[in-house]
Amino acid sequence: EPEADEVVVRCNNDSCRARLKESILHFARRSAMDIDGLGDWLVNALVDGGLVEDLADLYGLTVEQLADLTKETKVSPTRLGEKSAQKVVDALDRSKTVPLGRFVFALGIRHVGERTAELLADPFGALDAIRAASPEQLEEVEEVGPRIAESVQQFFGADRNRALLDRLHEAGIRPSESPSAAQAVAADRAREEPLPLGSKTFVLTGTLPTLTRDEAKQLIVAAGGKVSGSVSAKTDYLVAGESPGSKLRKAQSLGVEILDEPALRALLGID
Repeated sequence: EPEADEVVVRCNNDSCRARLKESILHFARRSAMDIDGLGDWLVNALVDGGLVEDLADLYGLTVEQLADLTKETKVSPTRLGEKSAQKVVDALDRSKTVPLGRFVFALGIRHVGERTAELLADPFGALDAIRAASPEQLEEVEEVGPRIAESVQQFFGADRNRALLDRLHEAGIRPSESPSAAQAVAADRAREEPLPLGSKTFVLTGTLPTLTRDEAKQLIVAAGGKVSGSVSAKTDYLVAGESPGSKLRKAQSLGVEILDEPALRALLGID
């Protein structure tokens, strides 16, 4: 049975409608698709009125349809109105290009919260790559274990979810990764001078003595390197800290060069 924040597609009984409403509210939240104006009463009106039967239906809504919806108040029913309706339609349009991590989170996949969604988006880079990933590939992602990997694969393997994602794509949803500040700095520097790491690919694992994972990633990207979430034959360096886990074993089996933090700092040319 799906949980309250999972996507539910086309069901007419009251229980399914309640779950659909929860799915829409989760989808629209600020940390997901950030669809301003799509609150409780409007979602209730859309679902109970039969205008929305799955998430993709949201993107077919018109200003006219929304403007005619009414909210019951203690005084008298109040129409949403054209101005408010236009704001909702505009918010829906803006949401079509949210970063990939936020879109993955918005789907309401069981066990996948905001952080896990971002971690999945980083190494795979595209929704199709996540959809096609094997459990083994998913488990190479930081903090993704067998339970999460199985949940992700089951979600993208379900016919109803594949159909929904296809309809969202047809509606113009194009999730994309926004470049980080470090990537922007690297691009600027690359136009001016050669970068010390060229296009080398790094994987980070374990806890480093003084650098956080994000700090190490920013330094690598700013120096022209790439950071991946999983070890493969294309990995040039594994930066390993305390408690490195399975990524270290895989890197050793593939003959990937292992660096500790001092070695990374030396490679970057920093103290």
